[in-house]
Amino acid sequence: MDISLTSTGMSDGTRTEVIQTSPKERIEERMDRITRGIVSFALADGGADLAVIEWSSYGSHGGEELAALRYMARVRLWRLHIPVAVVAPTTLKAYVTGNGRATKPQMVAAVDDRYMPGFASIKVTHGRDDLADAFGLAAMGYDYVGLPLPSRVAAPDPRRESLNSVAWPSLVSDD
Repeated sequence: MDISLTSTGMSDGTRTEVIQTSPKERIEERMDRITRGIVSFALADGGADLAVIEWSSYGSHGGEELAALRYMARVRLWRLHIPVAVVAPTTLKAYVTGNGRATKPQMVAAVDDRYMPGFASIKVTHGRDDLADAFGLAAMGYDYVGLPLPSRVAAPDPRRESLNSVAWPSLVSDD
């Protein structure tokens, strides 16, 4: 999940969804709608075994509201007994593109090239950049549990090393 106050992208590797809100809405309404949407997405199709969330970069000034929203989502998922892994933006970018400083267009192109031909044709206004991040986070989660998403890249991928930078939670099946 790429959690944002304006465009939260979510993916489970096959489904993608975006929750878009307007700064004109009350912040409480936006945060409530986003967290309810996250819970609904996480519980669909029998429920998630793991949630992977992009966190803020070190030293990022995302604002109190965004930090609160991320923690609200984590608490809601925790209450549902869904373990949460938190991934730094540079780690996500390194996993998806091989470059921790990749741009949004490079992230979109990498998802399009590697996993989903045609992904780059999604309009930016439909949350394409957020969905690319969300898809990359889902790919990381599947790769971590040993079920990597089908890739059009045949050779082993050195980007998998970025998984070692994440503090992965204990999964229910691990207990």
